[in-house]
Amino acid sequence: MRKIALFCLCGLTAASILTGCSGSADGNVNLGTVTLSEYKGVTVNIEAPEVTDEEVDTKVETILAQNPNEVEVDRAAKEGDIVNIDFKGTKDGEAFEGGSAEDQDLELGSGKMIEGFESGLIGAKKGETKTLNLTFPEDYREESLAGQPVVFEVTVNSVKEEQEAELNDDFVKRVSKEEYQTVDAYKESIREDLLDQKQSAAEQDMEEGALQSVISSSEFKLSRNGLSVRYNQMVKEYTNQAKMYGMTLSQMAQANGMDEAGFKEYIYSSVKEAAKKEIVVKDIAAKEGLDNLTDEDKEAFAQANGTSKDTLVSLYGEDTVNEQVLQDKVLRFLASNADNEAENPAKLSEREVTVTETSADQESSPEETTEAETTAEETKAN
Repeated sequence: MRKIALFCLCGLTAASILTGCSGSADGNVNLGTVTLSEYKGVTVNIEAPEVTDEEVDTKVETILAQNPNEVEVDRAAKEGDIVNIDFKGTKDGEAFEGGSAEDQDLELGSGKMIEGFESGLIGAKKGETKTLNLTFPEDYREESLAGQPVVFEVTVNSVKEEQEAELNDDFVKRVSKEEYQTVDAYKESIREDLLDQKQSAAEQDMEEGALQSVISSSEFKLSRNGLSVRYNQMVKEYTNQAKMYGMTLSQMAQANGMDEAGFKEYIYSSVKEAAKKEIVVKDIAAKEGLDNLTDEDKEAFAQANGTSKDTLVSLYGEDTVNEQVLQDKVLRFLASNADNEAENPAKLSEREVTVTETSADQESSPEETTEAETTAEETKAN
């Protein structure tokens, strides 16, 4: 399926918290039914993650490039240098609010100050004081200063230039804020971080692979009405999203390399795939007793996403969080019961999944829909 790069195309069951989308789809819409294929023991092929020395070295090189040394130099300042300055600004001979500071680092050429301030310091040396006669821009946010002439007295305390950093213990202490003391310890921490990232990716691949295997081999009867409701919801969402960027839906489509009709086709296809996923997740959850969500389930999910349950609920709402937690539990269940045929198979990290007993009534078939989908053309929403 084609990926939309410019805007986030949220899943219809609930937007993906990890990608920062927020969903508003009605979870009570009848999307249809599924006759599940065997969902335990589905095959996946995901190798256990490994981190090579080359990958560690590449990461180290990136960190070195991002954290150059700042070395004081005894020469006139030039563009790209970092000057430490004290300055005082006056308007009509009087100091104005926010116009003075001491011991401030400023990169010349960064554009952080008004026009003429940074260029006026090029050529200055340590200990030198410069008088800058400048004018605030007409559209400056502080109306009392907009378009007004001012004078800055600027004293240069030091001039520093960026120099390529060298990997040594001093560099490690600086960039890690003393968390690590040696190069070896720092490189080992990088290796562990890279391995954690790869492990998370491998687990997601196992979970999604198992789910897609079940979806592709199950039989669905999708409700035309349910799909139409979801489709219309999503078109409305994207129309509103486009307005936030000062665009029409057609312009949003063009920004993503499609015409409006093609964009709507994409939305509909996404709706249909998301509906299948939602139906499968809920059906397996009911059959396996995974649908009784506990606070522990929600907190574990939140922690896995680097936040807290209360924060997620405040950002996305209880219903969206519950849907995501339920999906997480089912995907983890599928992955833990999958048969990984890789030569060196990846394994799931330890995480408890809450299971409740299911009764015969709970395991009964979901309500049948009277309007079934057989092809996309038959059910396409207008």
